[in-house]
Parts: sequence; structure tokens; C-alpha cells
Amino acid sequence: MGYSVQMIRGEKYCIVIYLGRGLNNYNQTTGGMSDDAGGPKQSPSKNDSRDEIIRKRSFSRARGIDISSFMVDNDNKTDSTEIVDKVEVEQDIAMGEIAEIFSKGGQDFDRPGAIQKDGTVKTAPENDSVTDLAVHGEKRLGFGLLIAMIFSWSLIGTIVGTVLDPIFGAIGLSLMAILGLYLGEKWIPNPNMRILGVTWVIISMKLIYGLVLDLWHWGWLDDFSFADENDMLGALLLLGVVLNIAIAQRHDEDAIAAQATLILLIVGSAAGAVYGEFGVAIMIGIGTILLHGLAIIRNSGNLASMGIAVSYLWVGVHAISDNWNFFGLEILPFEDELLLFLLMVCVTATNSTMAAMFVNKDNWFSDAFKSLGLGKPGLWSVSVGLGMIGALLAVAANRLETGYALAQLVLLLTAFSASYLIVRGVAWPKLLPLIVFPAPILLFALAILESGIIDLSLPYGLRPYSIYAAITAVLTAGALLKNQTAVSDHVLWAGGLLIVVLLTLLIPANDAGSGARTLLVSQGLVWVGLAQLSMHRDSPSIAGTAVVGPWMWLLFFATDVENRLVSADYVPILIEQYDLAIWMLVLLSQQIWVNMKHGDTGFNLASKLSGMSELGARLRDSEVLQLWNLSFLLALFVTWSITRPGALPAIGLFGVLTILMISHAIMVLFGKHKGRPRSLMTIWGISVIALSWTYGQQGIWAITLVITCAILLLSSDRMKRSGVSDELLKKAEALPGQLLTLMMGLLSGLFIIIALEPLNLMELDGSSLLPDESFNLYTLTGITLVALVLYLRRAATVEKLLPPAIAAVGLLAVMAITAQVKDSAIVLLATIFAFIGSGAYLAVQGEFRSEMRSIAKKEERLLRIEEKQARLQKFVEAQAEQKGEDTPKLTEQDNKSKLKMIDVEMLDLVEKQRKRAKRAGTSGEYDLELGDIHHRPVIVIAFLITTILASTYLSFTSSLSYLVLTFCVVISILFIALARIRANDIGLRLPDIAGIELPIAISMAGLVLVHLAGRISDSVVGLDDAKHLAVITVGLCVLAGVGLIGRNDLGLRIPNAVEGIVYLLALDRVFALIIGGEVPIMYRVDPFDGNLVDWTLPLLFVEFVLLSCVFAYDWVEKQRLMRGLEDHRGAVGRSAWVIFAGLISVGFAGILAIILVIRRSWTWTQPAAVMVSWLLGPIAISGLMFWCLEPLGLDPIGIHVLTTVFGAVSIFFVIWSVATDSGIWLAAGLWSVHLLLIPSGFGWSGLTIVAVLMIICSATSWVSGILVMRKSWRVFGALDMVLAWIVAMIMFSTGAGIEAMLAILIASSILLGIVTYLNQTYEKQIING
Repeated sequence: MGYSVQMIRGEKYCIVIYLGRGLNNYNQTTGGMSDDAGGPKQSPSKNDSRDEIIRKRSFSRARGIDISSFMVDNDNKTDSTEIVDKVEVEQDIAMGEIAEIFSKGGQDFDRPGAIQKDGTVKTAPENDSVTDLAVHGEKRLGFGLLIAMIFSWSLIGTIVGTVLDPIFGAIGLSLMAILGLYLGEKWIPNPNMRILGVTWVIISMKLIYGLVLDLWHWGWLDDFSFADENDMLGALLLLGVVLNIAIAQRHDEDAIAAQATLILLIVGSAAGAVYGEFGVAIMIGIGTILLHGLAIIRNSGNLASMGIAVSYLWVGVHAISDNWNFFGLEILPFEDELLLFLLMVCVTATNSTMAAMFVNKDNWFSDAFKSLGLGKPGLWSVSVGLGMIGALLAVAANRLETGYALAQLVLLLTAFSASYLIVRGVAWPKLLPLIVFPAPILLFALAILESGIIDLSLPYGLRPYSIYAAITAVLTAGALLKNQTAVSDHVLWAGGLLIVVLLTLLIPANDAGSGARTLLVSQGLVWVGLAQLSMHRDSPSIAGTAVVGPWMWLLFFATDVENRLVSADYVPILIEQYDLAIWMLVLLSQQIWVNMKHGDTGFNLASKLSGMSELGARLRDSEVLQLWNLSFLLALFVTWSITRPGALPAIGLFGVLTILMISHAIMVLFGKHKGRPRSLMTIWGISVIALSWTYGQQGIWAITLVITCAILLLSSDRMKRSGVSDELLKKAEALPGQLLTLMMGLLSGLFIIIALEPLNLMELDGSSLLPDESFNLYTLTGITLVALVLYLRRAATVEKLLPPAIAAVGLLAVMAITAQVKDSAIVLLATIFAFIGSGAYLAVQGEFRSEMRSIAKKEERLLRIEEKQARLQKFVEAQAEQKGEDTPKLTEQDNKSKLKMIDVEMLDLVEKQRKRAKRAGTSGEYDLELGDIHHRPVIVIAFLITTILASTYLSFTSSLSYLVLTFCVVISILFIALARIRANDIGLRLPDIAGIELPIAISMAGLVLVHLAGRISDSVVGLDDAKHLAVITVGLCVLAGVGLIGRNDLGLRIPNAVEGIVYLLALDRVFALIIGGEVPIMYRVDPFDGNLVDWTLPLLFVEFVLLSCVFAYDWVEKQRLMRGLEDHRGAVGRSAWVIFAGLISVGFAGILAIILVIRRSWTWTQPAAVMVSWLLGPIAISGLMFWCLEPLGLDPIGIHVLTTVFGAVSIFFVIWSVATDSGIWLAAGLWSVHLLLIPSGFGWSGLTIVAVLMIICSATSWVSGILVMRKSWRVFGALDMVLAWIVAMIMFSTGAGIEAMLAILIASSILLGIVTYLNQTYEKQIING
């Protein structure tokens, strides 16, 4: 039923609603209330021939019901759209579009581009990550290339100016600069080449500045009698600045003018060496005026924001300097406090005015933040924020002079508060009485008193700076309070963070006494104030800051002094340990208080950062970064970070973490918690296990763990009673079985820590009041028995029996081991009784429940299918009767052919059957309906595992490893037969693992475990004896063969069997080498270097088996291709096959596998498998040549030579791919080039070959990426170039010749020039393609 709404403007709002067919009937029955309802209406006849579409359209014309009498009178005659506009939230232009750090749970779904939980996007974003990368990624890469060109040509200029003879150096730099200016003049007028031309002009100006410095360095400026060489240097640099600005004006380009700021910085700082700190201050003032003057002349927000940031950084570096020296440039510190303060006044007044004047202008810094997905902050906020870095350096330089530092701080806050309020629309007259008029008077009085012109003695030893700071702070606070409605949330939370940072810098807290307490109390007022504001203003950003901020502060300033994130040398803070414990408990209280209202607030990742919108959506849906979870994880991590003797007492550690865990569990019980309780308990449990390794007291942690689990189980029971489904319980992480499994697993970890008897146990202050070692073990045992009772009460009702049962058995086993280690008869006796009771109960429950569940599932499935078939039959018969057709003349099949019905369950079963068909055949008549239902022989598997563990123990403790392997195979066959018989009796088949029946797979894996135990046993194990390899190979072949007996799907089972044999043999070889099991090393095996019986025959037998497996695998592949069947392995399967086959081969089978896999993968068009096989080629050939060339008197070819040759062939393959437009093979070729050439370079002597090969890789990737319009390979080309430069820098640092460096730089610059030219030439095709 469609509808339309029309808004009519008048004295009253009239809404006319058209409701399709229903409203038409209303008009017909009432005689009409619309314009065309004048005559009598008759119901349309049944045989009305009017077209249905025309009749429907007629109802969408001007007819309807006037319900204006229901509307409230309104004298406002504005349009409705104007009313909607008034509801829009006013944007803070000073702060700009700053991405919210935290947002409410629902708000994140409403923002443009937000990915909903079902994967859809409700409102399209301006640019999502993919679009943003596609549209702007090339431009960013182009900018990166331009920067790389600037860097490389600057290095070349440096080498030319410092290494070559001065005459040739001057000529070279001049020619390079002239060339750059010429290219700029030629390309800048062309819109397509403008960026490239600007880059060359920037390079040329840098070369000119470098030439001036070289003239001074060569002493060519000493011969001028009318000026000193230093004065000449400054004059020439200033002339260069003038030329720089003139060129920038000529081409109307801010990027050219920007580098003049750096030269002014150098000139101003250098003036200090000649004229002292007063000269530095004058030059800073002049430089600031020049920078801002240039910004005003060019009306450039870029230069204005850069001027604000650079001027403050300039002042800050000189203020904090300790006579630093950078490349011969001396940074003179300010010793005169008044001079520094007056300079700060001038710079701050200028910068605050410029920030307000250019607030609406675009700038590079804001664009950079936007490109990172962090929003687009306004020029005011980003400039002031970056400028504060330098300003805070000046404040920190005088932090010990509290009054002076506060005066500087208040000066900054006053100036920028006034600037902010002006930008927010507060009129100047409102600020005159509180800021504008008092400011110059107070500054004049301060200068008079501090300079000593008037000698005035202040009470309490106060200095004029303190009086100025107090009065100005009061006036500024009054102005802010008077205009508080103009202050946004961004300013409040950012201001709160700034105040905490400043309090940290200004309040001395290195005494672990009153100073530290003052700091904690003062910042506590800030955090509590922010928490209260978050409640009052319902602001998620302020709430997140109030909860996360104090824990981050502790992470920065309360951790170990030597490993602190902020060095204690700069900000020495020492907090008394009991004060810290109380403070952390206060923070926990605040955390819970704020989270009860803002717990669903989530931390936002950069929404438009490439890939972050999708990652952010996943993290949002997982609720990992919700405030409940985030605050819990942060509190846990911070507590773990700061815990150490003397920093946090025992009562603090155990109290904080216990209250943290239990309080969150209680909030879950009361329905207030919005986080992931089981995940939090997991992380908490792992953390306390780690802490117990150092500080012990496992019993206390166990008590907390069991109490938490009991609370969560109560919450789960309450949810079940309210009718919550298992699916929702799983989503809420409230399934009892998972909670109990986790609890018992963590308790096992605590027992393991006690059994390991850590030697580095430390005691925290107050540990003497806690249980000793014996009582701790008894406490842990008692609470574990309580946990087992908690589990057994629910064992019959949990969703899955096996996971918690295994966890319980494992817990009891660990208890027994711990009792033996600690020689505790009480714990051992308790463990035995618990094992007997719980084991018997679980055994009875296990097999019976598993079997009954499988049978019930089978019967239920068959019954449901029969009911569907019956309903279908009735439906077919009803259709036939309705149409009056003779039932005998229509068969059921004829009726079914005319129906189109969809059974969702059958579609799901078909998909499962399709996946099974890759590894196994059909199981009979009902394979589609019942093929996914298996019989899980729990008892058989338990006996199998027991047999394997016993055999492993015997193999490790005796020298009868061959007999033990044979025994294990025989017993495994017996149990496998029993499992098959039982599965056949109930009409089900055994579950598969990678196409191998579960008992067989467990037996084969167990055989490997037994073999590994024998190789690391105490018995004599010789490296020259390989019979054990033949024995385990025979055992695996026998077990795999048992799996093929009686099967009618050998075409699918044979690949599974041979994969099982080869994969397990390879894993056995790898693990044996890792643990020192004395087995032949892969690709370095000579089968004829040993005794015939003990060495040669076993290795050749293994090679024969491997060759048979390779031929069998390829035979199946051939049959599938001949029969037109689908691929059953894929690229991943074939890649794994060729890798594992090569690991255990002495050469022939590995090379044969590579050839066959390349052949079949080319047929299936699988580049990844071809690439993996090709990469293994040099290794396999090297392994074969290791032993086969020596009898011929030939030396083996080095693997680095083979790899280089294969890499060169790969380059030709890439050329073929590009030339024939075979894009599907290009990625494999380029990856092969990288993975072969770069590693091979390290096999040659010297790093020069490495750098050359990296440049070759870069050229191959970059040119290919441009020609085929592949962005990713252009990026890889850039990364290769960066890596080549890193290698070149390492060469230079290790004493490589300057000629080699120059050659690499020239080659890199030529490559960059070519690539940049191609990028600019094909820019439109690249962006659009």
C-alpha cells in the first residue's frame, strides 16, 4: 500500500495523505471527501477492463483526506525545511571536523559510511576507504615520489658539494639548480605537469641554499673586505629567501614559499652566536612577522598555520636548549626570563590573532589529518595544537620556577581562550572588561616590577609572575564561565587533557610525599570534573577521556623508572605505593560509575583510513573497544605494568584486580554491563597466571576466579529463565559450558605455576599477612574442588559435554602432578577421590550421550524430511483438484515439475555435501540428508589417546622405540576396527579430518608423537641410523592403507591418504630438528654417505614411498581432468603438497613434485601454486646437487647463483605477462622476482649487489604497475626503492666508497625521474583505472 505526503505552507499545516487502494474504498463508501468526489460512485464490476496500472495511477492524483483540523495552530510561516535546518547541530569552526575519539553505540551505526551488523551501509560515505584509496591514493603516491626525488637530489647535491673539488662542486650545484629552475619554468604552466615542475623548483632552491653554505665552507666569503664572512653568509641566505619568495609569487605556489621558513629559522638561530640571546629574540620576532606577513600577502592558510607552529617551536627549542649544536649551528638558550616572557607575549599575541583571522582557510596540516581518517580539524585547532608543542617546551624549560611557568601557561591560555571565543562568535565588547583592557596593563606592571625600575617587596616571597598568573587566571576563567555555552565538548576534553599535562609538568612530585599527593589530588579534581561533565552533557567523548585518561597517565608516569614511556630524567614523578593503591581504587570506582551510563561508548578507529572502516566495523561489532571492555583491559594492563616491589603493595595488587573482576561480573548480573564478560575473564586469568609466576598467591586468584564464574553462571541461569535462546547466550558469552571450561583451564594454569616452582618469586610489601606456600596450595585445592562441584552440577545440561570434561580431566591431572612435586599427600588423596568420582560420572554421561545424540539427530532429520515430502504431496494433490484436472492423468512427477519451491535446509545440506565431496564420497542412499551427521566414538578416542600417551612414555624411557611404534600401530588398528563396526551398526560414518577418519588421523598423529619421543629419549640415538624413518614410514602407510580398505570413493581418499603420509613425515622431520632429535637435515642429505643397511636402504625406501605418493597424487589429478571433474585441492593444497614433499626428499621426488605441480597448476590456472613451486626450484636443485655432483668430480653450484638465475627468468616471465596482457600471471611473476632476487643478493659478497637487485625489483614492479594500471605494484616499487636506500645507508655507515653511493643515488634518481614522468603522463588513466 503506497502513500505520498505533501506539505502545504499556510496559516496551518495541512497534510494530505494518499493511501492507495484502501483510501479509494474509503472515498467510494463515504461519497467522497476530495475534489472529484461529487457524483455517486459505484463499485467497479468484476469484469472491469481498465488497465490495472492506469487504475492505480489514478489514485495517486490530488485526492485524499484533509486532516488540518488535527494540527496545532502556528503563526510561524516559515517553510518546514527551514525548521529542519534549525535542528542541525552547529559546528565548531575553530576545532573543525575532528573525528570523535569515542561515540555512543548507536551513533556509530548512523554516521555516513558506517557498516551495519548485517554488512550493509545505510548512508553512503563521502569517501570510504576503498574509494578514498582509489581516488586519492595515486596522488599521495605521486607526492611520495616527489619527496623522494627531493631527498635523492639533495643527497646528490650534498655529495657533489662536499666530495668533489670546490670548483667542480660549485659548477655542478649551479648546473643542477639551473636545470631545476628551467624544468620548473617549462612544466609549471602545464596543469598536468605542475606538481612535477614545483618539485624541481623546490629542489633547485635547496641546491642554491646548499651552494651558499658551501661557499662559506670553502672560505670563498673570506676575501670580502666590506663584511665579515658570517655576515656575508647571512646576507646571501636572506637573498636566497627573497629569491625563494619571488619565485613563489611568480608561480603562485605555497609549497615553494614554505621552505623559506626553515632558512629563516637557521638564520635567526645563527644570529645568536653573533649578537647573543637578544639577537635571537629580535630575529625570532622579525621572522614571525615575515612569516605571517607573507601569509597575509598570499592569503594563505598553509603559511599561516606553518608560521604559528614554526614560531613556537623556534622559541621552545631555544628556551630548552643546553647550548646544543646541530651540524655546527649553535642553539643559544635564553637566560633572561623577562626577555623570554616578553618574546612569548609578542609571539602569542601574533599567533592567536592569525589563528582567528585565517580560521576558515584550508591548510596542509588539516588535509593531512583528513587523509589519515582523523577528521579535518580547523586551522585554529591544528595550528594551536602544533604550536603548543614548542610552547610547552618553553614552559618545561622553567618548570622549577613555578610562578614563572604558571605565568607562561596563563599567558597562552588567556590569548588562545580569547581567540577561541572570538572565533565562536563572542563579540569583542564582551571580552573588553575581562581580557582586552586588563592584559596590557598587567603586562606593563609585570615588566616594570620584574625589571627593577620599581623596587616593590611582595608578601610571602611571591614574584610578580605569580601575581600576574593569579589575576590573569581569574579574569580568563570569568570570561570562559560567562560564555560557557560557546565552548564545545572537543574543547572540554582536550582542555582537560592539557591541564593534566601541565599539572604534571609544573607540580614537583619526585619526593613520594606531599608533592605527589598534591599532583594526584589536583588531577583527580580534573578527572572527576570531566566525569561529572560527561553525565551532565551526555558526552561520550568526555566520558571516554575521563575513564581512559587517568589509566594512561599512570602508564606514562607510574611504571618502572628505567622502562617508563616518559623518561624520569625529564619529568621525575615518584608516588608512594599506598597512595598509588588508594588512587587506583578510586579510579576503579569512577570507572564503574561512568560506565553504568556510558558503557556502550566505543573507541573510534580512523573511519577513512585505508581498511580501517572495515576493521573498525568488525571491532565495533565485537564490542572489544566499548568502554566497559576498554577500561577493563586498560586497568588490567596498567596494573600489570606498574606492579613491582616498592611501587604497589600486595593489598593494592590483589585488591585492585579482585575488585576489577568481581565488580564487572556483578554489573553483568545486574544487566548493566555491555561488554564481553568471558573474554574479559580470559584475559584477566592469563594475566593473573603471569603475575602468580612472580608474586605467587595462586589461592587468592583462584577464589576470585571461582566467585566470578559463579556470578556469571547465575547471570546465565537468569537469562535462560527469561527465555533467552542458546544463540543469544553464545553472543552474550554466557554459555555455561564455555564458562566452566574456561574456569577449569585457568585453574590448571595456576597449578602448573606451583608445579614449576619458579625461582624468581618476589614479595610485595604486606605479603607477610597473606597465606604461606603450604596454605596457598591447600586453598587452591579446596577452591578447585568447589569449582568441580560447580561443574558437575551442570555437566548433564551444558551445551557441549566434551570441552568441559576434557578441562576437568586436565585439571585433575595437573593437580596430581603438583601434589607429587610438592610431596603433599593431602592434595594427592583429594585429587584421587575427585578423579574417581568425577571420572566415573563423566564416562557414563559421555559415550551414552554422544551416541544417543547422534541417533536422535539422525531420526529427527529423517522424520522432518518425511514430513516435508508428505506436505509436498498434499500440496500437489490440492493443486490438481483446484484446477479440476483428472488426477490419474497427471503423475506426481508432472506436478512437481511445474512447481518452484525453495527449501532452505536442503540448500544448506547441498552446500555441505559439495564441501564433503572434495574429500570423501557418498555414504549411501541418504548421503544428502544424513551425510553431515557422524558418530563420534568418545570412548574409543579416549582409549586411543591413552594408548598413544603410554607408548610415548615407553618410547621416551626405553630403547625399544621400534617395538613401541609397532605396538602402537597394531593397537590403533584394533581400535579403528571397533570404531568402524560401531558406526556401521548405527548407520552412520565416522567424522573426518582432512578426508581421513578421525580415529585413523589420531593414530597417525600419535605415531609421530611416539617417534619424536624416541628421538629425544635417554637411550642411544645415532645420527647415522635412519631405520627409524623407515619404520615410521611403514606405520603411516599401514594406517593410511587401513583407511582405504572397504571404501568405494578411492579417487577422493587416495589423495587424502598420501597427503597424510607426506605431511606427517615432513612435520615429524621438522619437529625432530627443532627439539634436537638427530634426524637428517632437509636438502642436505647424502643417501650414500653411510652404512648400507642403517642409512642408504632406509633413505632410499622413504624416497621410493615418496615417489609413489607423488605419482599417485598426479594420477588422481590426471583422472579428474580426463573426466571433467572440478578441482579438489586448489592452489593452497597444491602449494602445501609441493612444500612438504620437498622437505623429506633427497632430491628426485621433490623435483618431480615441483614439475608435476607446475604442470597441473598451469592447467587449472593457479598462479599461486606455480609461484610456490618455482620458488622451491633452486632449493630442490641445490639439495640434489649436494650429493650427486661429488661422485662426478664437480663442485655444487651455490644456491644464491641458482636463485639469481631463477629470479632473472622470472623477470622475463613478467615481461611476457605484460606483453601478452596475461594479468592473472603477473602477480606470481613479480612476487617471484622479489622473493628470489632480494634474498639471493645476500649470498653474494658485499651489499652493493643487494642494493642493485632491489633497484631492479623496484624498476620491474613500478614499470609493470604503471603499464598495467596496478596500484599495489607501484606501491611495492616505492617500497623496494626505500629498502635499496636503507641498504645504501648501511653500506655508507660501514665504510663503503662514496663512488658506490653516488652511483646508487644517480641510478635511483634516474628511476624516480622515469617513474614520475610516466605517472604524470598517464595520470588520468591511472586515477580512472
